[in-house]
Amino acid sequence: MRRRVTIAVALALTCGLAAGIAYTQGTSWLRGTTDQQLKTLADIQPGLGTVMMEYGARFTNAYYAAKGGNWDLAAYMIDEMKEIQEVGETTRPARAPLLKAFESNYLDRLEAAAKAKNWSQYQSLAPQVINACNQCHVKTQHAYVVYQLPPTPPAPLKTSR
Repeated sequence: MRRRVTIAVALALTCGLAAGIAYTQGTSWLRGTTDQQLKTLADIQPGLGTVMMEYGARFTNAYYAAKGGNWDLAAYMIDEMKEIQEVGETTRPARAPLLKAFESNYLDRLEAAAKAKNWSQYQSLAPQVINACNQCHVKTQHAYVVYQLPPTPPAPLKTSR
């Protein structure tokens, strides 16, 4: 038992030392002037393609959570959709007006249905939201990107109550 404690303490100290060394090394990959560093950071921000992948996954999870009566999860997923949308609005400001209009015209209504725990309303809004997404893809010359609701909820979340 004492040997295990000694080994555990040695491992913890080694990890702490490694973390300390890494911390003191700083961000060696981020070089140059402040402006150059900011440009480097800006260049690695996700584009709308990455944002929309998360958006679609969260919409799917929200739908199946609402269908399963897990209204808190549905509302949470919609709130997270709004947050990831903010990333898109920031990194792709030319698309911000479309994204903001989508939020106020569709997400807010979907969120209200989730908060009201109204499956009938939610179910009737979902196809409208999907259609609006796909129409936005057409407007932005991405007509080949067509979201469709999967026939079953994705793993690993438990979407039902």
